[in-house]
Amino acid sequence: MEPMANESPAISEGALREAAQLKRLSRPARKAVDQETADALVRRLCSLLDAEDFFGRYAALPPGEKIAQQFLASAKDQSESEFNCAVSPKVRQQVPLLFQAIAGVIEERSGTMIQSTAEINGEGFGRGLLYSGRVILVLKSLRAGFPFPFTSEEKVIRYGVECVTEGLAFLAKYKEVTALHGLLSLEG
Repeated sequence: MEPMANESPAISEGALREAAQLKRLSRPARKAVDQETADALVRRLCSLLDAEDFFGRYAALPPGEKIAQQFLASAKDQSESEFNCAVSPKVRQQVPLLFQAIAGVIEERSGTMIQSTAEINGEGFGRGLLYSGRVILVLKSLRAGFPFPFTSEEKVIRYGVECVTEGLAFLAKYKEVTALHGLLSLEG
C-alpha cells in the first residue's frame, strides 16, 4: 500500500487546514479604491438615475439610498438572471447606465469627449464599450451577464473605478500618438 493510505484522518485534516491557510495568504490584496474617482462615479450615476426619475420620487434620498433603490439588483433579480440564462430587466438597466457614468467620469478627468455603448441580449451576452473618436479606451465583454447584476454599492464602485482607471491609463498612453492630429483623425 502507499504510505498515504495508512495515515490517520487527523493528519490529512491538518494538511487540509494548512492548504486552506496558504490559499488565503496567497490571495492578492485588493487595492484601495481612489475615493475622489469613487465620489465622481457616484455623483454621475445619481445624476443619470435622477434623469430617469420622471416624477422625482427618489430626489430627496441621499446618493447611497438612491443607488440602492433605483440601481442595485435585489436577490430576486439576481436569481431571475441566473435562472435559465435569462437576464432580468434590472440587469438590462444597469449595463448602459453604469457605462454612461464611467464615460462621464473619464470625460471630466481627461477633458476629452468620451462616448459609451453598451448592449446585452436576453441571454446575458454583450459588451460595454467606451471610446473617443476612433480610439477604444475600455472594452468589457459580458458573459451570462457577469459581473452584472450588482447587488452592493461597493462592487459597483470598485468595478466603475477600475474601468475609469483603465480608460484614463489607455488615453494617457496613446496621447502622444493622437496629439498631432487629434483622436478623430487616426487612420486604420
